[in-house]
Amino acid sequence: MAPWRTLITAVHPHPSVKINHGATFMVTDRDGAIPVGSEGGYGLYSSDTRFISRHELRLNGKKPDSVASVRLSFRQARWHMIADNIAGPGGDMREARVAITIDRLINLHQMHEDITLHTFARAPVTVLVEIALESDFADLFEVRYRSWQRRADLNTWWLGPNSLESRYQNADFVRRCLVRTLKEKTGVTYANGALRIPVDLVPGEEWRVCLQYDLLTSDDHRPGLAKRCAFHPEEPDPMLQARSWQLSVSQVEPSDLRLQFAYQRAIEDLAALRLHEQEATTDHWIPAAGLPWFMALFGRDSLIASLQAMVVQPAVATGTLENLARWQSDVDDPERDAEPGKIPHELRVGEWAHFGLVPHRPYYGTADATPLYLLLLAESFRWAGDASALAPFRSAAERCLEWIDRYGDRDGDGFQEYAPRTPKGYRNQAWRDAHDGVLDESGAFPELPIGTSEMQAYVYGAKTRIAPLFEAWGDHARANKLMGEAAELRRRFIEKFWLEPSGELAFCIDGRKRAVPTVVSDSGHCLWMGILDGERGRAAGRRLMQPDMFSGWGLRVLSDRHPAYDPHSYQRGSVWPHDSVIAAAGLRRYGMVEEAWTILDGLLTAVMCFEDIQMPELFAGLPKGEFAVPVPYRTANVPQAWAAGSVLHMVRILLGLEPDVPEGKVYLDPALPPWCSKLELRNLQLGRHGVKLRVERRADGEHVVEAEADGLEIVRGVPPWLRVAAD
Repeated sequence: MAPWRTLITAVHPHPSVKINHGATFMVTDRDGAIPVGSEGGYGLYSSDTRFISRHELRLNGKKPDSVASVRLSFRQARWHMIADNIAGPGGDMREARVAITIDRLINLHQMHEDITLHTFARAPVTVLVEIALESDFADLFEVRYRSWQRRADLNTWWLGPNSLESRYQNADFVRRCLVRTLKEKTGVTYANGALRIPVDLVPGEEWRVCLQYDLLTSDDHRPGLAKRCAFHPEEPDPMLQARSWQLSVSQVEPSDLRLQFAYQRAIEDLAALRLHEQEATTDHWIPAAGLPWFMALFGRDSLIASLQAMVVQPAVATGTLENLARWQSDVDDPERDAEPGKIPHELRVGEWAHFGLVPHRPYYGTADATPLYLLLLAESFRWAGDASALAPFRSAAERCLEWIDRYGDRDGDGFQEYAPRTPKGYRNQAWRDAHDGVLDESGAFPELPIGTSEMQAYVYGAKTRIAPLFEAWGDHARANKLMGEAAELRRRFIEKFWLEPSGELAFCIDGRKRAVPTVVSDSGHCLWMGILDGERGRAAGRRLMQPDMFSGWGLRVLSDRHPAYDPHSYQRGSVWPHDSVIAAAGLRRYGMVEEAWTILDGLLTAVMCFEDIQMPELFAGLPKGEFAVPVPYRTANVPQAWAAGSVLHMVRILLGLEPDVPEGKVYLDPALPPWCSKLELRNLQLGRHGVKLRVERRADGEHVVEAEADGLEIVRGVPPWLRVAAD
């Protein structure tokens, strides 16, 4: 029996239920409540603000027992509760029982809530339903960093007969929360911080109240009250839009059930992370980074997630390219680490960003989003094949290249470096952007500016892969120049970053141009981009698979031999699924197929242990043999874009799938492991071409391929741009 089949207990760091629509989301405890003064990040949020900080239902002054909860979709959740021994006015109803069902649906800047009561008594009974409500209007950063501010200019008015408004204003910054019942004749009142509704319950009859919560950012907006319940049979299916996207994407049917379940969950997670606030059209959207802390436009995260999602729906890339081009910097602003041509890191619209307490208007403190933008643009060309359709992005691409050469290389030494130009900026601006995410071999902070290894690899990959698009645009000189620059960068990178005595890759170069020998997982990204020759690449791959790096579940981001190692930390020894799968792609590129399988197998075993089979942002780097299940990171984002994307990336790795639609080809180099001997991919859309693939691994290790490619040639083997340089 496979080990994963024996794991029946889902692990989770905090009991919570999360639902959302775009950047409007709700986080409750298991009982559906938002407890007062809690530290679990519970609340109803929109526009980077917590509009509801307390929501607790009571029946006759007592909290009912929650007996079941279900997340019906990423937008809707339901709770079923029981209240026992409900006493009537005469005191003779001690055995009366009341069942409560709560349904919640999130819309953009709004929540709909249904509360339904049934009594299982022998006679009618009167109860008092109370909903304790508070609005602290805390900025998302306040909640995340647990630094709540008490707001003096916060008021609540009972507008009657069915409307409650809470309002906060700080200069020109306004937040308002309206809570209204859909029917006026409910007898609802407001006292002691709670809505109070007397209810006469009759056995066998249902009592229901519908509440509408409007989350507003201005004084001049008062939305209309819904005419009927959002769950009314004649109302549109609230999941119709999400379902239409989910039905349009590629579907997989692997023989490994772990991959099947995880893939389906990943598709659902990406649908949940769709930022409708940033939609150009229903087909052009950008994924947020993660729920709850990163429901916003991001550079690096959205770009990597879109790269991972190419195998699901290549068109996802278009919305990401459009949105990030819209925010590409055209100014030099040290306060926001902005420079002309730079792709943003993060856009926020809350109070802290509004008044400059954080520089996220947007903030540009990321050194790798700009080359990653070029990588996604190049992938879009290979997967869609229409250079003219991508012509609107040419200016953005040229400005990215200018930023890389002029600003990314701060001192003209040919390498990318970063250092914040504002005290509010991030010390670290590569993917490991925690304050302590980049350390030298002794555990100290390296001197700034810092150039990490994968930053150089991303630039190498960006220049080599974007060159064919410039060629297609007719700019032959630039295409040749880019290839020459990439070759020179590769030569200088090996010379500087390869540590010959130990046969390892340096983590970074510090402000004194010293190669820092800290052992980290970033070398996997370098393998992914192919910047090393074959011999050095395989040596770097073998180093990744040593026990101090591979936990059995995935790759630690930092060796457990390092003096600063902490398996429960954010970036000092944890496992990040996207990082591990990127490394698996790199290992596969260098011919280390079984090593790649080992990583994928570990992660698939891990994801089966997590609640709802959702791949988390990260989890603890404890050895697999030390604990029966992977140990969660306490405040990980779930769902998270590039964690969900890591599952999608696995499919591409196993199939060896690399389209070249401009040349009318699809390269296929399958390498299925024994534990997943069959894999079918359906409904893949490559430009105007539909593709269906079915691969089966025979007992002798050979692969049988059946393909329907709608006018594209299937080529067995590795495409030219992924071939490893000579040793």
